[in-house]
Amino acid sequence: MPMPFLKSRKPKPAAAQKPARKRRKLTGRLAVLVSLLAVTMSIFQLYTAAAGLLPPLQQRSIHLLFVLALVFLLYPATPKSPLDRPSALDWFLMVVAVAGNLYPYLRYVSLAKSGGIYIASDYVFGALTILLVFEAARRVVGWPLVILAGLCLVYAFIGPWIPGPLGHSGFTLTRVIEQMYLTTEGVYGQILGVSATYIFLFVLFGAFLSVTGVSAFFNDLATALAGRTRGGPAKVAVISSALMGTVSGSTSANVVTTGTFTIPLMKKTGYQPYFAGAVEAAASCGGQIMPPIMGSAAYIMADTLGVSYLKIMAAAFVPAVLYFLSVGSGVHWRAWRLGIAGIKETPSLLKVLRERGYLFLPLVAIIYLLVSGYNALYAAFWGIIVTMITSFVRRESRINLRRLLEALQGGALSALSVAMACAIVGVVIGVFTLTGAVLTMAGAVMKLSGGILPLTMLLTMIVAMLMGMGVPTTACYVLTSAVAAPALVQMGVEPLAAHMFVFYYGCLATITPPVAVGAYTAAGLAGSDPNETGWQAVKLAGAGFLVPFIFVYSPVLLMINATPWSIAQAAVTGSIGVIALSIAFEGFYHAPLSVLERFWLLAAALLLVVPGTFTDLMGLGLVAAFYVLERRREVQRAHLETVA
Repeated sequence: MPMPFLKSRKPKPAAAQKPARKRRKLTGRLAVLVSLLAVTMSIFQLYTAAAGLLPPLQQRSIHLLFVLALVFLLYPATPKSPLDRPSALDWFLMVVAVAGNLYPYLRYVSLAKSGGIYIASDYVFGALTILLVFEAARRVVGWPLVILAGLCLVYAFIGPWIPGPLGHSGFTLTRVIEQMYLTTEGVYGQILGVSATYIFLFVLFGAFLSVTGVSAFFNDLATALAGRTRGGPAKVAVISSALMGTVSGSTSANVVTTGTFTIPLMKKTGYQPYFAGAVEAAASCGGQIMPPIMGSAAYIMADTLGVSYLKIMAAAFVPAVLYFLSVGSGVHWRAWRLGIAGIKETPSLLKVLRERGYLFLPLVAIIYLLVSGYNALYAAFWGIIVTMITSFVRRESRINLRRLLEALQGGALSALSVAMACAIVGVVIGVFTLTGAVLTMAGAVMKLSGGILPLTMLLTMIVAMLMGMGVPTTACYVLTSAVAAPALVQMGVEPLAAHMFVFYYGCLATITPPVAVGAYTAAGLAGSDPNETGWQAVKLAGAGFLVPFIFVYSPVLLMINATPWSIAQAAVTGSIGVIALSIAFEGFYHAPLSVLERFWLLAAALLLVVPGTFTDLMGLGLVAAFYVLERRREVQRAHLETVA
């Protein structure tokens, strides 16, 4: 929602104005109130990042206070609720939400000294706040996650009546409220803590970059790099989405930001609508796995594993390169098949870099700080400061008061959905911790798979993708990793590889039918069938579905226990394998391929993607043999054409 006293410089495309959960369009004093709340929230987050975080319970309660207040003002309860103003019920819920989250902040010292002995008001405010978290989550992230959290709460009470290993002694209502509200093991748990620190600051950083015109810069840079090559518009989509992924870390946000430019351009140059949408969806999905700013789940992963975010970035780099190479190679061979040329008029690369290359400096600053050993929160804060300073290089990117307020408000509003997902997932994790269900379910996964690692990975993949169809990627990662990652670790898988495995499939769920938010968003922009668009996106992102199985067996792809030579070998041979895989999927290499040739390349791709000298040599041999045969056929075709 724009600032009430600001007029948008460019009208948003229609697709961008239709979020999954429709927000109210407030005007007048109501819009001013929302703007003030959002700006104040961002200022609070910036202040605590600079001056020092509050104790966890206080930091998270104030964060949730702002989130719930904004949700009840902006998100209607039902389709029949007024869209131009909050209802009387919304105002009431907002006031109760503010009181319920201000209460633990003010009572923090007393709660810390209580020794587990609480008073009646603690339980009253706790029960009300838990109910409000459920209602706010229903409005923002939808029913699936709310139903799951509700079932978990029921499970906490009915344990004595559940047979088998999932049974437990059961807990009273007061004990559940204590766990969920009066400790940092429930709603105010570790997951919301990451939202209240790293995630919010990086979302805010993206908002600051946005007001400087970085998306237009990325589009122009991508056009300058790849616009003139074969199938240039589709390659522009891949590169610009990869660049935007360093800022947004969201599939749908990437689709809307870059797709409004790239999808019409792809259609205009000859790509089918469903393919144009698929390219944008697949490329935008990669934004969540593309360092340095990945999806929100990546920050939770770092916090859960107790490792630096730099280690997560390093682990994600090679797989992300292979992913985007898969998508780019797929569009290249489709362009060759359709005879699609590049864009005739493209901006000069040197001119783009000379005039707007300074917009890269904030990203460079963040990478430098992370590499230097500073934590992600510190890096994000100074990234925002560097963005503000470098914006003054040119007038068109300068952050004046108006743009400053736009960024502060935009960052807060963009963080609402992630924050609500984190809060409601806190309920699930709180129940798991209280009942000990995590270890029980991990054991159940191992028992179901018979202790066979490939079968365990297959079950984990299915669970992650099914979960990712109904809940946001962040929630999908947290829930699936809590259940399945321990089982993988118990089988000897590196903890980072186990968590990255879950993370990947949670991201890929956004483009996998029948429920694929990213693909549906792209299909809306392309005017194509959502399922057709989604399946084509899956085809383009083939490497993304394969690589997680590989790095579980060969963590060298994640730079775990790897030497520079082994990393380089894995990257080079993996790249050749990904290209072979895309040719096999497209069924075309200068001419249509037979079924046997496609299986030949598929075998070569699998051998090459698996790190190891023996498999690499076998894969390279198959690729070399395929290349020699195809070159011979090209010569024969050329000879026949000459004779004719």
